[in-house]
Amino acid sequence: MAVVYALIADIVGSRRLPDRARAQESVTAALEQARLGLSMSQDPYATVGDEFQAVAVDLAGALTLTLRTHLLLPDGLALRFGVGAGEVSALSPGAGAPIQDGSAWWAAREAIDLAHGLQERGRSFARTWLRVADGAGTLVDPTPTAQGEAVANAMLLLRDQAVSRMRARQRRVLAGLLMGATQVEVARRERLSQQAVSEFVRGPGAAVLEAQSLVDGLAVPDP
Repeated sequence: MAVVYALIADIVGSRRLPDRARAQESVTAALEQARLGLSMSQDPYATVGDEFQAVAVDLAGALTLTLRTHLLLPDGLALRFGVGAGEVSALSPGAGAPIQDGSAWWAAREAIDLAHGLQERGRSFARTWLRVADGAGTLVDPTPTAQGEAVANAMLLLRDQAVSRMRARQRRVLAGLLMGATQVEVARRERLSQQAVSEFVRGPGAAVLEAQSLVDGLAVPDP
């Protein structure tokens, strides 16, 4: 059975939000935009409370969805993601969303708990964590091994910290560029000069853009 990537997300500090319904609407809108063009076997959907789930067919799609979502969310609203590599099996189609099980979901649950633990230990910028289910690396290539998992999480921590230091406009600029807009289009949208966008690309946004270009190389090509 092929490895897939289950994603579990929850709203950081949801109980402290003044308008949880509006926050969930903003999260849903960000996820719907973030998934565009990605290889998803299950598009993002709301589950219970402040939790959302999705399934990506490859690691590139999973990590790209998390980054785009972090960038698209408005100030004061954040998601915490757990990504699990493993198997997903359908138990029931469900009334509104599928009822699923499998090692990918167990790994994703462990991953989001680990991300939460990092935040509680003072790493407030931590938003994303990856776990590989036992035996997942033997199912299909390329799938992260234990070493690959550690390297991926190191990158995710650095990425999350870089994004956490960006202002709202910088996040919007980066989101636009990562979703295929040109520098001129982003500049026009944000009422900036093209030079300002270019300076951002060479400066604060450079590391995240380069990291994402490496992630893009992990995508499974269309048959």
